[in-house]
Amino acid sequence: MLERALARALRDVPEGGLVLDAPCGTGILAPFLGRHGFRVVGVDISPAMLAVARGREPRVEYVRGDLEAPPCRPRCVDAVVSTRFLMHLPPETRPTMLRGLAELTRGPVVATVCHPYTLKSLGRALRRAIGLKAKRSQRLRRRDLAAEASTAGLLLERVIPVLPFLSEVWVVVLRTPPAPLQGLSKHCGNNAANGPG
Repeated sequence: MLERALARALRDVPEGGLVLDAPCGTGILAPFLGRHGFRVVGVDISPAMLAVARGREPRVEYVRGDLEAPPCRPRCVDAVVSTRFLMHLPPETRPTMLRGLAELTRGPVVATVCHPYTLKSLGRALRRAIGLKAKRSQRLRRRDLAAEASTAGLLLERVIPVLPFLSEVWVVVLRTPPAPLQGLSKHCGNNAANGPG
């Protein structure tokens, strides 16, 4: 189900496009991305993770690197995919990381986040309400996610539930907004002021 949601999120990326899997961990996404016709580069800071990834999919290029100083040029890939990562970051650093990932791609940043709109979260809230202990996990509401994207200078383009009410995972598509056309508003404003003809 996660792969199906990721495929929907990547539907506008051209076949044969270069996708950066960041961080790639043990490379579990590489076979899925390859089956969908993408070329893949994986980046991770852990040599142990990269060793497993290379064994899983030796045709993929894997690079050791820190995402705070990525070993890639800006706009060098057609999409960035980042799964099981953002929720481990402190909220105050997520916008900076999102901005950094967005600078690497000509297309979208596709990421997974955990949200609270599930039966599990409801059950935990009920247990806390009656005085029982219940695990507290960091979860992002849609408005919080949109605010973090805005802080990063990005648009929250799509939110794709993996399995409504049962899965706590959303696949989200974020994108750098297009640059405004220089001089267009001034030109249109003059036309509007002058009237037709």
